[in-house]
Amino acid sequence: MALTARAHAFEPFRISEIRAEGLQRLEIGTVLTYLPLSNGDTLNDATSQQAIRSLYASGLFQDVQLERDGNALVVKLQERPAITNFKLEGNEKIGGDELKKSLKDLGLADGELFRRDLLDQVEQELRRQYYANGYYAVGIDSKVTPEPNNRVSINIKVTEGSVTKITDINIIGNHVFPTDELLKQFDLKTTNWMPFQKSDRYSKQSLSGDLEKLQSYYQDRGYLKFSVDSVQVALTPDKKSIYITINVSEGDVYKVKDRHFSGDTILNDRYLEILTSTKAGDIFSRKEATDSSDRIEAALSDIGYAFAKVTPVPEVDEEHKEVSLNYVVDPGKRAYVRHIGFTGNSGTNDETLRREMRQLEAAPFSKSAVERSRVRLTRLPFIESAEVDTKPVPGTDDLVDVNFKIKERPPGSVQFGVGYSGSQGFLITGQVTHTNFLGTGNRIDLQAENNVYSRSINLSWTDPYFTEDGISQTISMFYRKSQGVIRYSSGFNTNTIGANLTYGIPLSEFIALRAGIGVEDTSVETFPSNSSDEILKYVIDNGTQFFSWQARTGISYDSRNRTFFATRGALHALTADIALPGGDLEYYNISYRAQQYVPLFWKFTAEINGSVGYVNSYGNNDVPPWENYFAGGPQTVRGYKDGYLGPRDHPTNLFNNPYGGKLRTTAQTNVIIPLPIASDGKSTRLEAFWDVGNVFAEPNDFAINELRQSAGVAFSWFTPFLGLLDLSYAVPLNAKPGDSQNRFQISFGSGF
Repeated sequence: MALTARAHAFEPFRISEIRAEGLQRLEIGTVLTYLPLSNGDTLNDATSQQAIRSLYASGLFQDVQLERDGNALVVKLQERPAITNFKLEGNEKIGGDELKKSLKDLGLADGELFRRDLLDQVEQELRRQYYANGYYAVGIDSKVTPEPNNRVSINIKVTEGSVTKITDINIIGNHVFPTDELLKQFDLKTTNWMPFQKSDRYSKQSLSGDLEKLQSYYQDRGYLKFSVDSVQVALTPDKKSIYITINVSEGDVYKVKDRHFSGDTILNDRYLEILTSTKAGDIFSRKEATDSSDRIEAALSDIGYAFAKVTPVPEVDEEHKEVSLNYVVDPGKRAYVRHIGFTGNSGTNDETLRREMRQLEAAPFSKSAVERSRVRLTRLPFIESAEVDTKPVPGTDDLVDVNFKIKERPPGSVQFGVGYSGSQGFLITGQVTHTNFLGTGNRIDLQAENNVYSRSINLSWTDPYFTEDGISQTISMFYRKSQGVIRYSSGFNTNTIGANLTYGIPLSEFIALRAGIGVEDTSVETFPSNSSDEILKYVIDNGTQFFSWQARTGISYDSRNRTFFATRGALHALTADIALPGGDLEYYNISYRAQQYVPLFWKFTAEINGSVGYVNSYGNNDVPPWENYFAGGPQTVRGYKDGYLGPRDHPTNLFNNPYGGKLRTTAQTNVIIPLPIASDGKSTRLEAFWDVGNVFAEPNDFAINELRQSAGVAFSWFTPFLGLLDLSYAVPLNAKPGDSQNRFQISFGSGF
């Protein structure tokens, strides 16, 4: 009798022999491997069905039959054909190498066994992907050609056709808001004149998202019972155009009657009311209700309730068209942090990262503390990025683990090279820097520089955690020999040697105090033939050798998310340095710097940098000329020659070089432009800018109409070899006769 997949009842028998028929490429041993029967077993209804299922499940056969010959079991098989050649052509818009790899992983490749059901699935998936990208006229033709020796060749030919575009989107039933206003909320658009438009390609997912936005638009404006009644999507016979019709019911406007809280609120009602922005008499807004719930959840998460859920439930009074908002609070159990872990920190000690934590182990979980810990990690100079993952501990309902995934950047470099700066010209530099010495987070920096205008050597050591409380210590020593104070000599040379000891004292999470002391010894060399009258007079009155020691103080507020290429937060820094009595110089220097990042539309960001600096003497001698302020160039007002704005040498002097002044005011307003190329925003930046500023000999000389302005574009890039590369092109907007302009400015080699 025959026992197939459609087996019927038969007399059970004990198997004395197993034979296989129909094999072409496979051996009998392969069949026996998948067959759950052997000599001596009994074949009955149950074991025959099990055997057939096992052989089909192997994927090697497309037909299986069982027959009995006496007490011998005969397995008749039809092997699946092997694919001798697989070809996919015509798919220019979808797939590529990634699709070919996926098909090979599925089993559609040369040498694999052919399965018709798999080919059908691939056709359906290809069609789905084309539909999702707007190609509704796509044709997919699969051809399976038999070859000798139970083999087949497969050819899938795709005819993509043209993109099906949205010709019209019509909303019916709207009376309060015009259709044009509602369609502004949609990502899908009708075809327009814009080149490379993709928003006119229909997809079901995009339409669903737009309908959700439409509902939110109405419900955020009081239309609580707004509904989308039906949606019709019509495709023209030629499959080139799509028409979308949306039928809506607007309903009435509802106002907030009151708000109250239920459940285990944990927080007191007065604080909860502060967190909610839905007040009695206001027009109901789903967004305001949701935002209020999010704020309550965030407040609960900050005191340990990591899995708190707050649901705003509208209790509707249909007669008066009012809504009582009931915020149902389910805090869950208070969660504690069991363990904080780090991965990816191969070159950084665990302790170096752990001291940045504001979330502590064994303490209640705090969402804001975890996020602040992540930001503090990203602000470390040797950390490129940090991601955080919070996971419940299996088997518990009140413990979580917090894991930080660290991506390090090279912490140190030994470099020798050539650079260029607008204020110093071409320069030769050598530098040994390590921002994470031995994984401790300590920074060492040895830098030497030589160019036609100056030579210098600087050595510094910074311990960011000199004390366990986070007080930092920086020790530095330096030597500088320069011609004047800018690249274009002011007619005198200076030789300075000195040392500084500075401490940074954190007063809060964002505020730090700066305190330190420094000593300097400076000698001045003048040249009667080309030194300015001002410097000659200063040397005659005060000599050529000057020793001073300074007290350095300051306070700063820094909430930026990154030290370089920040995108949010602010920096405010006030510093006051004074040359103390007892030295040869008696002057003070006060400066204030403000930096603010403001998100704009789309992904644009405004960056506002402002600074004011004032230097003056408090003794008998004047401010030393090398301590004057200068302006012009990339750091102050772009488009003007570096250091050339402000007062010049005495008019009778032949050279009329910049001499600087006691007061400097500058402001740079930058609009950070999102780049179309792939970029994480941490290594490149493009911006349009407007700069304004100048230097004045005395504060009383300040005049608004003397502030120079410029506008242009700038590009910054952390290059692998040249360090920070800055390019800018600026157009001076109100240059006056005698101003030295330099529209294109470049600097590199200074960012190592």
